[in-house]
Amino acid sequence: MTKDEIGSARREKLHVEDAPGLNLSVDDRKVFVEALTNPRPVNDRLRDTVRRYRQATGV
Repeated sequence: MTKDEIGSARREKLHVEDAPGLNLSVDDRKVFVEALTNPRPVNDRLRDTVRRYRQATGV
């Protein structure tokens, strides 16, 4: 690692550690975990939005 990369890694670590935590209720946590472990299928509107974004940005 270069000196700049080490400094950047330290700044990144400080930034993450200083970030406020999420204060979620038990129900909110359950919904969050369910969304991560069992995501909804992509619908046509989202698929079209991604397609248009890729065309516009060349990604």
